Amino acid sequence: MNSVLSKSTFSGIIIALLSAIAFGLYPPAAKMAYAEGGNSTFVIIATTFARAAILSCYCLVKGQRLLPKPGKWRVTFTGGFFQALSIFGIISSLRYLPGPIMIIILFSHTIMLLFFLAYKGEIRLTRLAVLTTLCALLGLSFVLDAWSQDSHLSLLGLGLALIGAIATMSRLYIFGKQVLTLPPAVVGAQTFSMALLFIVLLALVEKPVPPATALGLFWTLVCCMSLAAGSFGTFFGIAILGSFRWSLFLKFEPIFTAFFSVLILNEILQLSQYFGMLLVLGSLVTYQIFESRTKTVPAALIVTDPESI
Repeated sequence: MNSVLSKSTFSGIIIALLSAIAFGLYPPAAKMAYAEGGNSTFVIIATTFARAAILSCYCLVKGQRLLPKPGKWRVTFTGGFFQALSIFGIISSLRYLPGPIMIIILFSHTIMLLFFLAYKGEIRLTRLAVLTTLCALLGLSFVLDAWSQDSHLSLLGLGLALIGAIATMSRLYIFGKQVLTLPPAVVGAQTFSMALLFIVLLALVEKPVPPATALGLFWTLVCCMSLAAGSFGTFFGIAILGSFRWSLFLKFEPIFTAFFSVLILNEILQLSQYFGMLLVLGSLVTYQIFESRTKTVPAALIVTDPESI
């Protein structure tokens, strides 16, 4: 295994897959919560609180400092702001765009991150990285059945989805820097605690409405646990794999969402969607095999002062 895949990289990939499974459970669980009377504002506030609380409790149990040190508040504020902005862009764009189109635009953050890291000199821009990223994105378009969506798309919706993608790229880059000098869970706790301060402002725009039934509250709890588990894995995974590789392997998330939609919502997948899954899987396996042989240094291993971003 050492000649192709190091033990730490293997661990990082396993964390990425488990996180993708956790994140993939959220969309169908949220649909179930909405069906029972809850609205997106309530679910977003509840899940952001759960992510902040669980990560903070872990840090307290481990005896890790939660408050940023003097001079480190700016980067914490920036990470929390972009986390909240990505959530805002994603949720707002869904008012104007079909879900599959929004997700495709959102996951373009990987190619954005690749070019940004190359521009910063923190990763090599190779044809392998570009082609496998684009192939994985193409595969996702089949998984999400995006090609059958209405061609008349809202420019406002596209703009909001693009904001979500840029914010996601930005926060992943920031996280990649922060985990170099801080424990991953501390970065996560600080990020979501700061993001929560922005997220609660959504209540001024739309009143949070909880589900009207116990079943709806159960599915809201599932939403909280799935995002908390995925977020927990995110910061540890980025510390191992680096921001770009983590972003690339998280392309598995919509695949698991499709599977959970079949199990929970009784949706039926088309043959083209299974083809898309194979294309995503093949792209990521190809990238990992050839990238490991070239021994590319992950971005997370290039030490830069987080305050310089």
